[in-house]
Amino acid sequence: MKKKLLDLLAKKKAVLDKMKAADTANDQTAFDAAQAELAPIDAEIARVKAIMHAEEGLPEGNAGMDPTGAPRTPVNSNECLHAFCECIRAQARGDRARFLENAEIVTRAVRNEGALTEGTPADGGLIVPQDIQTAINERKRALNPLSALFHVETVSTNTGSRVYDTQPTKGFTKVAEMGTISRDDKPSFEQVKYTVEDYALIVPVSNDLLNDTDQNLIAYLSRWLAKKDVITENNLLLALLKALDAGATAVAPTGALKSIKTIVNTLLDPMIASGASFLTNQTGFNFLDTLEDAQGRPLLQPNPVQPSQYMIGGRAVHVVSDAVLPNADTPTTPLYVGDFASFGTLFRRQTMQLDSTTVGGNAWNTNSTEVRAITRLDAVTTDEDAVAAAKISLTDPASEEEESP
Repeated sequence: MKKKLLDLLAKKKAVLDKMKAADTANDQTAFDAAQAELAPIDAEIARVKAIMHAEEGLPEGNAGMDPTGAPRTPVNSNECLHAFCECIRAQARGDRARFLENAEIVTRAVRNEGALTEGTPADGGLIVPQDIQTAINERKRALNPLSALFHVETVSTNTGSRVYDTQPTKGFTKVAEMGTISRDDKPSFEQVKYTVEDYALIVPVSNDLLNDTDQNLIAYLSRWLAKKDVITENNLLLALLKALDAGATAVAPTGALKSIKTIVNTLLDPMIASGASFLTNQTGFNFLDTLEDAQGRPLLQPNPVQPSQYMIGGRAVHVVSDAVLPNADTPTTPLYVGDFASFGTLFRRQTMQLDSTTVGGNAWNTNSTEVRAITRLDAVTTDEDAVAAAKISLTDPASEEEESP
């Protein structure tokens, strides 16, 4: 249709030239004849333009068809590029016909008639900019360092011991005047030993990577290894707590509030109970957060001094993630209560040391930098009666009995 339009425009130009010549010669008869010849040409041009305008509004389903319904020849990326260059050359030469002919090809390509598409790399996807960032985004996760709850002692030797006495259980013996004083009791002591062990990791890093990346990879590795150091300490301290699980008190959802109070009141020494706190995971905290007393008041109450800290009966509740302190398969969720600083001690012979080398180990042979982290630790139970363990059932046996036929 565009070629037909070009032919009509050329024909119209010739008629206009006749009209101009007649006007110059003041030949009215020739002018009227040319004007009459122009009218049908204008009508034909209007009809062709109407068809072309309608063609532009065709839906995508007919994008590959011409106005007659015949399939159009697909335009590939090479043809489109060639047509685009021809448009530039034709415009520079003033060749309007050649320009319009190639512009039609480019227009079809832009309309996605088998031509340039972002989804196909070779047909345009390669020239679309991508939002690629090399900054290392560190995911936020709660590490929950349990060392904040336990007693931590820095030592200067690999092995050692601490001495703890046993509390006397009876008073003095009554003695008559001038009677012989008994020797039936005396202090007794027990020794708690520690043995520091090494915990370490080596991370080889390609020197090419260190040179080519725009990120401070060593600084990132330092933070990454520091997180692993916290996990290592947590594992040692959790092992002390899990040793109590064998004698843990079962707590059913029904009457859980009374059971928890009983554990604190009867299993802990009053002096320990006065300064005790709770430790549980997310599941356990969620369970406690649903408990209410007889008046419908929630069991958990915010600490007025530290609103983000919750309390049970004036005792702080410490929460760690389920990933740090997992639930049992039973299913039950753990709950510990007591004085954790009296219960266990974390001995640190050496805080985490971070070193790197480009010549030692295998670094020289592999053109790499070896990053090494070492920490030296031990954790021991110093007073096993200072903490009581409970297992909260996530299913209520009483409810199951009521529901069963």
